[in-house]
Amino acid sequence: MDLYTAFRTALEAGMPIPEENWAHIRASLKVRHYHKGDYIIREGEIENHLSVVATGCVRHYVLKGDEEISFEFAFEGEFSNSYASFLSRTPSHFFIQALEEVNLVSIHHDRLQELYEDSAFGERLGRLATEGYYIYREERELALLTLTPEERYLELISQDPIYVNRIPQKYLASYLNVKPESLSRIKKRIYGQRDRT
Repeated sequence: MDLYTAFRTALEAGMPIPEENWAHIRASLKVRHYHKGDYIIREGEIENHLSVVATGCVRHYVLKGDEEISFEFAFEGEFSNSYASFLSRTPSHFFIQALEEVNLVSIHHDRLQELYEDSAFGERLGRLATEGYYIYREERELALLTLTPEERYLELISQDPIYVNRIPQKYLASYLNVKPESLSRIKKRIYGQRDRT
């Protein structure tokens, strides 16, 4: 399997990439491998790569005292970065950790800037990738503000069942902004109702 295809597919969610442009981008990419539990970036480090998950799953989390609060996961074909750090060249405010064996396809910040300068196409591509990410973030924040924990879980299993199948419950609970025991009760209510119907 060509791991680099994951990067192209993620970019093409915004617009198709002509072959000549893809060849130029492809030459700037590299694959980075991480074992389960490895940190891809830690709080306080500067993000130097724009990355797409080619294989595996990662989580993004912050520390609040001793508590780890997971706020995002990325699976195959999805971007995974500390975007604010990448764009502003300032330290990341969160951690990114491999939850499984992970291969990232990445482009270094400096090389991306060169692509921007080389062509209008490169600049447009970068803008579309950033815009897509911020649309996702806004939708996620609105769901946290407007839906109950049970509604958020139902939406997750309906739209993104991969989360339930591959994310440990303690991380999934913090993502849904509930305690693990509350998530257990929600699951019992939902699956108990389904068993009775």
